[in-house]
Amino acid sequence: MKSIMRDSRQWGRLPLDLLWPLVILAGFGVYASLVPLPPNDYWWHLKVGEIIATTRRIPTTNLFAWTLPVNAPFFYGAWLGELLLFLLHRWGGLALTLFTRTGLVLTTFYLMATEARRRSSSWRIAAIALALGAVMSLNNLIVRPQIWSLLPFMAFLLLLSAFAAGRLSWRWLLVLPVVMAFWVNAHGAFILGFVLLGIFAVGEGLRRLLGRSGARSWRDLGGLALSGVLSALAMLVNPRGFEIVRYVLGLMTDPPSQQLIVEWQSPTPTGIANTAFYLSLLILLLVLAYSRYRPTFTQALLLAAFLWLAWSGQRYVVWFALVSMPILAQAIAGLELRLPFAPAQRNWLNSLLAALLFVPVLLVQPWWVERVPLPETYWSQVLRGVKAGPLVDTGTPVAAVEYLREQPGGRLFNEMGYGSYLIWALPEQGVFIDPRVELYPYEQWMDYIRIQQGTRSLELLAQYGVDRVLLDIKLQNELQCVLASAPEWQQEYADDYAQIWAKAP
Repeated sequence: MKSIMRDSRQWGRLPLDLLWPLVILAGFGVYASLVPLPPNDYWWHLKVGEIIATTRRIPTTNLFAWTLPVNAPFFYGAWLGELLLFLLHRWGGLALTLFTRTGLVLTTFYLMATEARRRSSSWRIAAIALALGAVMSLNNLIVRPQIWSLLPFMAFLLLLSAFAAGRLSWRWLLVLPVVMAFWVNAHGAFILGFVLLGIFAVGEGLRRLLGRSGARSWRDLGGLALSGVLSALAMLVNPRGFEIVRYVLGLMTDPPSQQLIVEWQSPTPTGIANTAFYLSLLILLLVLAYSRYRPTFTQALLLAAFLWLAWSGQRYVVWFALVSMPILAQAIAGLELRLPFAPAQRNWLNSLLAALLFVPVLLVQPWWVERVPLPETYWSQVLRGVKAGPLVDTGTPVAAVEYLREQPGGRLFNEMGYGSYLIWALPEQGVFIDPRVELYPYEQWMDYIRIQQGTRSLELLAQYGVDRVLLDIKLQNELQCVLASAPEWQQEYADDYAQIWAKAP
């Protein structure tokens, strides 16, 4: 009874050390909230979500590209994620969608920090792990169906980690098939759930076979295997059954995606996020070399598998961050560093400071951000006061598409990212190409690149029957120069970011 009363008196009073990761989390929240929304990934997913909501059917064909047959097959594997994006947009516009994205990101990384703290017994060490993990994930904050994978991934990772540490009964793992039933319909990263299940099964099985301390019993490992089997069955609870696995594996080897899209390529040590990724590897190797802590079989397999995944594509770095940073925190604790003493006493002042830390995060939320006096260098990247919503990247052709709405028609060649916004705002126009990369033949992608680079542009435009061009001034300057020098092409529209050219009849 005394213990319960003492715990109740501590409710709402935070320890001083917790402020360290909260400072990092608040800064990360401000940055995540201010990431401009590029046109590429969001808008076409939003349109598919609208179609699902209004027709109550999942589309299976092209629908939007005039360069391909209307009935050309396309696999909309993330149908539930797209539907959820549309429902958020219908209930609260782009502002609610952006707010939800930020909330999911912060919740995910707070869970990572709590796991790092559990393993290291130090909030300050957890703050180091959180800072590294957050910075290397800065390229993975775009609003797209992938945001629905963050919490399912953490559910798998945390439950399996707690099971391996002996803190949870195997019965808790029966939650995972339920999570999988949602995840498999929301985003293709569901395959990582099976990667985690396989790694923990192999790693903990080796620990049992070799008789290492802390090994779970064969009965418990049987429970882990049962969870894997039930998760595999839950994976089949999707409109296409086992075809979803074939689709995901095919996408990971799709030539246009792998060769032409930067985020599918290996991270290079340029930019803040990629530099932090390589820095984290260096720190991890140095700490493991000098720490008294040695990773378990399972942790070694996790590091190897997710490092390979991160090296194969920048879009996977976030998963490596979530897996590796708690292990790094555990290894840092093994260095037995003498950190400056900090009192563990809880008090209300710490809680007040924690609340104040997140005031800036609230101020930069979509409903109020345009009133915040941010630097002009930031506002130059964002369209302000547009009907599409707040924090829309200047690479979104909002004004140009409104012109096309008033002056429709023609076989339009468009910048790839513009195609996504066209699908949402003016689907009847039809697009030449768009971010559904695997839909289009490899040779069409090559022609697209040749056209925008000014290589045989006029010949290829004529070959496709294009009589109208919507181009991005910044990204397609060579094409702009070609059209300007061609007497049969005339500029009919221009703003600060986009131009529309028409071919004279």
